[in-house]
Amino acid sequence: MKKIVSILLVAAMLLTGLAGCGGGGSKSDAATLSPESTGIKLENGISVELGNYVLDGEAEFTVAKLPVEENKNEGYKIEAYDFKLGDMTELSDFITLRIPYDTVYCEDGQDPAKCVGAKYKNGATGQWEDVLFEVDATANELIIYTDHLSTFGAFHVKNEGQRNAKITSIYADFTGIDQQQAMETLREYVAGGGADGGEAAGLAARLLTGYNGFLGGVAGAAGETGFATDLTGTILNMASLGSPTFDTALADSAYKKLNKLGKVAAAVKIGAVMLSTEQTDADTLGLYKDTAMLALSYAESTAWGLAASGLFIFDYTITSLFEQGLAMKMDKIDEVYVYFNNEYISKDRQGFQWTARSLKDWRQVLIDIVEANPNEADAKAAVEAEIERYARVFWTLNSADMGVVVSEMKEKNSKSSVTIPTPTEAEIKTLVDGYKAQLYERLYPVTQSVSVYMQRKAEAAYLAALNEVKAFFNQSITFNIVEDVPDGEKSQYDGYALRFAPLSENAVKESWRGTLKGAAGASTKFTLLGYVQAGCPKELQLFKPSDDPESDEPELTLGFKLSAPVTEVKLGGLPLEGLLGTYSATFTSEGETATYNFTFMYYEGQLVFMPEGKDFGTAFLLLPGPYEYDPSTATATCEAPSDALSFSTYVRFISEEGAVRFSSDNTVEDIKEGRTSTVYGEGIKTD
Repeated sequence: MKKIVSILLVAAMLLTGLAGCGGGGSKSDAATLSPESTGIKLENGISVELGNYVLDGEAEFTVAKLPVEENKNEGYKIEAYDFKLGDMTELSDFITLRIPYDTVYCEDGQDPAKCVGAKYKNGATGQWEDVLFEVDATANELIIYTDHLSTFGAFHVKNEGQRNAKITSIYADFTGIDQQQAMETLREYVAGGGADGGEAAGLAARLLTGYNGFLGGVAGAAGETGFATDLTGTILNMASLGSPTFDTALADSAYKKLNKLGKVAAAVKIGAVMLSTEQTDADTLGLYKDTAMLALSYAESTAWGLAASGLFIFDYTITSLFEQGLAMKMDKIDEVYVYFNNEYISKDRQGFQWTARSLKDWRQVLIDIVEANPNEADAKAAVEAEIERYARVFWTLNSADMGVVVSEMKEKNSKSSVTIPTPTEAEIKTLVDGYKAQLYERLYPVTQSVSVYMQRKAEAAYLAALNEVKAFFNQSITFNIVEDVPDGEKSQYDGYALRFAPLSENAVKESWRGTLKGAAGASTKFTLLGYVQAGCPKELQLFKPSDDPESDEPELTLGFKLSAPVTEVKLGGLPLEGLLGTYSATFTSEGETATYNFTFMYYEGQLVFMPEGKDFGTAFLLLPGPYEYDPSTATATCEAPSDALSFSTYVRFISEEGAVRFSSDNTVEDIKEGRTSTVYGEGIKTD
């Protein structure tokens, strides 16, 4: 069965102040595990499978059920278990835990696969953090993959689609990503030399919006905001550097984080395909390898680049090497020589020190070599050199040390008639080659284990990328509305009602309204996710105290661009005299950018934007004029309607920290065809 890795990202508010209540007790179940017995299902329903390379000897596996933690107000319950394996906490491999979950907590009609998730408790911080897991809906179990042991919890969340201002759950199934889409993402990544691209951002946006647990409240406002009607389009418009709603820094941050998530998701998807397919075509292998090497050249991508290169090397280069080794001739090998390589430990003896490597030891050696040599040719050469070196150590011993090994072997087998070997150089080469053939055969299953381990590491990097996106959308933004009141004068807008607009149908409208209080203005806080769910409002509407916002027209409408962590809108406007001058402006349309200089000035008695050159096309970036300027909203407007084409330009000015900037949108409407296109601009005053 294909393993579907799911990640439940529980909101920060669920991670603190958890209310504990009775239930569950603290009964412990235990079992003894060993290299020969690596898995068990306990009486409490918990199962574990350690794999072949975690234990060297026996260890007690214990699971203690902790009291149930429940917060009925927030709608979640946690059934937690404390896991121990002897005195081990960090493990050399990813193990598999199975925890039963309770579907009774889910509401009627709720998908249990989205109702539950897994977390682990960070012992240092006391916080619940994310872990790789999948949901086995048939067995009602959470399947957790982890390389450390601590307290793990089964989270039960009611109403996974609740529209609060935090990400409560993203059910992120990377195996649901279309393989061709993943390939296109990686091709764009490699072709662009690691640059951000639309394929990666689109893949991440589709991944985030594949389930209703995220951004479900946006679609109702699509027509009003001008965003695409699908959720993916909403995310991509937000990340557009020419977005009319988000400032450049915020949009750029969104674009980078979506790109990173998309690239990692694509790499993890193709890695899973490679592991599940007996033979992968050469184009896919080459692209995957190029992706891994390119990722390693960027600091932010080192973790998943290393995992991707490791998977490629193990699954195709090292595996091929070991398959070749299996074809080597295995002649009869000297018993003392084999005993030394596979079993002998010098313990406390003086002189020569030696500990024969177990399969677990060899596994770690192979991992270390590949992580130190991410190029497949270098890794292959390093593995061959290490196996050759190891196979020849015995033949570097002097006769006294060989005699000690012989004595140790005789103590273990009194019937043995072993003697000190004295082969020629040619015979030593034959013995070494024979042992190497035996070693290749013993280690072949180890390479399969490491391939899966590398894929799990890539999935962990994917989880980290998801967490970055989670933190980005959960960030808090302070929104200040400030009135510029001259000394000795009273507030012009004291008592005015205000509201954000336009809002989505699913927005809690009361949360986006308020009242101005004199010169103090107004201030509010919201998360970026809450803002997007509310429909990405881009205007503030002010109503007289005697007016009804539901039926009356606003007295004043102010446009703004959202910035983080603070957005400030100033009432009272900006005097025109301080805005006149030359601006350097960058315009964005359909991913293309262009920069021009414009002078905002009076020409023959009319207010215009005069381009520095005589390029006719600048009219499609910024109409020349004439403009009408409203100082109360700091907005300049130019409209040029006609029967065939209608032009309109809106320029919004802002003055902050001594700099004057503007944002613009220049829209052309083809009336006959019923089509419109808009070019967005960002300008800064240079004189």
